[in-house]
Amino acid sequence: MLDSSAKLYDRIVFHSAWCGMALSSSSNSSDSSSHSSSSSSRESGLGTTDSGTAGQTILWVQDIKEQAVGGKALGLRKLMQWGLNVPPAFVLVNAEVGNHPDDLAAFYQQMGEGKVAVRSSAIGEDGDDSSFAGLYETILNVEGLPALTLAIDQCVQSLNSLRASAYQEDQHIDTSQMCVQMCVVVQRMVDANSAGVLFTVDPVSGRHDRLVIDAVTGLGEALVSGEQTPDHYEYDRAGQLVYSELLDKQAILSDAQQQQLILQARQAENGAGDALDMEWAIDAKGDLYWLQARPVTTIGSDLNELDTPLKADDVLTRCNVGEMMPGASCPLTFSTTGRGIEHGMQHMHVSYASRPEITEEWTQLAMSHGKLFLNLSGAAAAAATVLGIDVKSLGHSVCGGIVEGLKDPAKKAWWIRLGGSIKLLRYLRNADSVISEFTQRAEHFCLPTAGDSRSMTTALEQAQPFLYEAMAVHLQSSTTSGFASNILQGIISGGQESTPEEEAEAANLMAGATGVESAVLVEQLDQVVEQISGHEDVKEKFLNTTSAEALTWLNSEASDKNAKTFQTFLQRHGHRGYRELCMRETGWADAPEDLVKTMQASVNAYISGVVASTKPDGVELESLSRALRWILPKAHNAVRRREATKSLLVSITNRFKQSYRALGFQLESEGLLDDADLVFFFTQKELCHYVLQRSTGNDSIVAWNKKAKKRRIALEFQNRLNFDEISVGLPKPIDVRGLVSATDGDLVGRPVSLGIVEATARVALSVSEAAALQPGEILVAPITDVGWTPYFSMISGLITDVGSAVSHGAVIAREYGLPAIVNTRVGTQRIKTGDRIRLDANTGKVTIL
Repeated sequence: MLDSSAKLYDRIVFHSAWCGMALSSSSNSSDSSSHSSSSSSRESGLGTTDSGTAGQTILWVQDIKEQAVGGKALGLRKLMQWGLNVPPAFVLVNAEVGNHPDDLAAFYQQMGEGKVAVRSSAIGEDGDDSSFAGLYETILNVEGLPALTLAIDQCVQSLNSLRASAYQEDQHIDTSQMCVQMCVVVQRMVDANSAGVLFTVDPVSGRHDRLVIDAVTGLGEALVSGEQTPDHYEYDRAGQLVYSELLDKQAILSDAQQQQLILQARQAENGAGDALDMEWAIDAKGDLYWLQARPVTTIGSDLNELDTPLKADDVLTRCNVGEMMPGASCPLTFSTTGRGIEHGMQHMHVSYASRPEITEEWTQLAMSHGKLFLNLSGAAAAAATVLGIDVKSLGHSVCGGIVEGLKDPAKKAWWIRLGGSIKLLRYLRNADSVISEFTQRAEHFCLPTAGDSRSMTTALEQAQPFLYEAMAVHLQSSTTSGFASNILQGIISGGQESTPEEEAEAANLMAGATGVESAVLVEQLDQVVEQISGHEDVKEKFLNTTSAEALTWLNSEASDKNAKTFQTFLQRHGHRGYRELCMRETGWADAPEDLVKTMQASVNAYISGVVASTKPDGVELESLSRALRWILPKAHNAVRRREATKSLLVSITNRFKQSYRALGFQLESEGLLDDADLVFFFTQKELCHYVLQRSTGNDSIVAWNKKAKKRRIALEFQNRLNFDEISVGLPKPIDVRGLVSATDGDLVGRPVSLGIVEATARVALSVSEAAALQPGEILVAPITDVGWTPYFSMISGLITDVGSAVSHGAVIAREYGLPAIVNTRVGTQRIKTGDRIRLDANTGKVTIL
C-alpha cells in the first residue's frame, strides 16, 4: 500500500509543485491565522499603490481587477470570488530585483509581520495550456522585512532560470514575442494541522467522474521531501468514496473534513467551468484554507463526453464489436463508422424484426468512455417478433455463452413471429444478390483528396449514406455466416449445449474453407516473405536495419523481384491494416513502413527455420453425416462471403480515411487547424458545422482547436481503460487496484483451431507490442485483426480474450494449422510474458506450467 502511494506521489504531487504550498508549523503565526480573505484594503487603510518605481504596483489580492498579475495571484483572487477561504495576501506587479515598492513595509506590517510565503506569479504561469509547476521560486517561512526583500528578489531571478527556459523550449513557448514579467505574491502562512492537494478530476486515469484528495499531517513540505506518504481518497460525482489508501488505520482527515473539501472544490470547479488542481490546508482550529487553484493542464476532455444515452437495465458487451473496433474510437470514427454499425443493425431489424424505420437513436450500439459496445438489449428486441431468436442463442452467438441479466422481450403472437422468421430467411437468401449489386457500385465510388475544405467536407457528408450501406451489406453477409455456423455447431452437438470437444470439431470442419479473402492475404504475404528471405542481402538490407531503411531497399531495383512482388501485394491488400475501421488509422498502402516492421519479424522467423505449421488437410465430405455434408459447403461459402464483404467495407472505409486525412492537411493550410490530425477529433456533424458554417472570428478557431486537442489527450486515457465482458447500464472501468489475482486453475476458452502446443507466452496488448515476438512463442492478445497477420507465420499458437469461430484470429489460425483458443476473457490478465504454457485447443484449456 505504501509503495503504491509513493508512486502516486511521484506522478501527481511532484507534478503539482508542492514546493509552492504556503504552509507553516510555526506557533508564531497562530495569532494571524484568524485573518482571512475577508480582510480588505479598506480595513487595512492600504489600497492599490503606485510605488513610484517604473511599472511597479502593489495591491491586495482581493483588489485585483483587470491587472496582469500572473497565474498564482489571479488564482487566489478567483478562489475569493468563488466564496472560498483564502489567507490574506498582496501581490507585487512587475517586480524587479533590488527595486521594491515604497509601501512594501506598510503592506507587510498590515499583514501582521509574521511568517509569510513568497511565491512567484509570472505572466503565463498556471495557465490553461502550461502550468510551469514548480519551475519558478517559492520561499516559505519568510519572516522580517530584510528576508522578505531577499525572497522577492529570488522569485524575480527565477524567471530566467535554466529549468524555466528548458520548460519553455519543451512546451514550444515563444517568449521572444512576449512581454515577460514576474509578479510576486506575499501570503500569510497557515499553521497547518493537515494539508494536501485536491484534483477535481483524476489526473492518472483521466476520469472526470472522480475527485482525488491527497492529505498529510502538518506541512506539505513533508510530502515533497518524501518524509510522509499521503492518505489517498477518490470520490465519485455523488460524493461517495470509491477507493482509498490510508497510511495508518486512522485516516488523517475526518469524514466531515473530506466532505467539506469536496463541497468547496465542486463550488470552485463550477465557478471556473473547468477541472482544477487545488492546494489546501486545515489549521489547528479546524479552519479550511485554500492556497492555490490552477487548471489541470495535463488532462483531456471528459472521457464520457460523447457517451450515448442508456437505460439502467441495458445489457452491453464489448464482444464482437471489440474485434471490429479494438481500443477507443476517436470522435470522427464514432460518428461515421459507429453510426454505420448502428444504421446497419437497425436495417437488419427493419428487414425482418418489425422495426418500423431507421432512426437517429442509438439502440444497437453504445459509446461509453470512448469505447464502442453492442447493446444486447436492443439486439434482443428481435426475439419478440422472430421465431428461433432468443437471448440464449444471442448470447452464444455474440459472447460464446449465456449472458446473465439479458432478458427476453415480451413475445408477440406466434403468427407474427412466424412471419418474422420468413422475413429472416428471405433476408439471408437475398444476401448474394445484394452483395453483387453493391460491389458493382462500389467499384466506381471515390472521394476527393484535393480541393478546398468546403468542397471536400461537402463531398464527405454526401457520401455518408454509402458508408452506412456498406456496413449494412457486410452485416447481412455476416448474418448468413453466423447462421450457417450455428447450424453446423447445432448438428454436431445434437441441439444441446456444445462441449469444448464439439466446438473443436466444428472448428476443424471450418478449417477446410478455401478462397477466404483473409486466408488469401496470408498466402500472398507468405510468398512475399519467402521471396525476400531468399535474397543474398536480406540480413544487411532488410533485417539488420530500421523499417524505413528496409522499405527503401524493398522498393529499390537492388531488391530484384521483391519490389514488384511487394507492390502487387499492396495493390490487392493495401487498404488493410491495424484497426481497419478507425478513420484515424492508415492502411498498409499509405503507411507501408508499419507492414514492413511486422514483415521483418516474419522474415527473421523464416530464415531461422521457425515457421508455422502447414495448413491442415481438408475434410473428406464422404466421411460426414448427411446433415453435415449438406451444411458444411454452405458454411464455407458463408465465411468466404463474410470475409469478402469485410474487405470491401474496409476498402470503402479506406477511401474515407484518405479523404479525411487530405481534408485535415487542407484545413491546416487554411489556418483552421493547428495540425492535420485534429480533424479526427471532430464528429462528422461538428466538422460540417465548423467548415461549412464557421465563424470567421479567431476566437472560434482557437476554441475548436483547443477542444479537439483536449479530446486527443482524452483518447490516450480512454485507450488504457478495460471493462468487464458484460455490463448492465453505464459500463464501469475495471480498477485493477481492487482485483485479487486469480492464479489457480486452467483458463478455459473456445477452441477454434485444433492442436496442442507447449511454449513460451508473449502477451501483446497492441500490434506494436507484438513486434517483440520471438519465433515459436504463443501469442496472447486481447483480439487480433488483419494488422496482426504477418506475425502468424512465426507463432506456435494463439490465445485471445475475445473472439468466435469466425473471427479473424480463428480464420488465420486454421489457415496456418495453429492451435488456437479464443474468448478466454482474462488471458492477457492471467498470463505473463515469459510464462511457459500449454495450449490444448482440443479441449479449450490453457495451463500455466
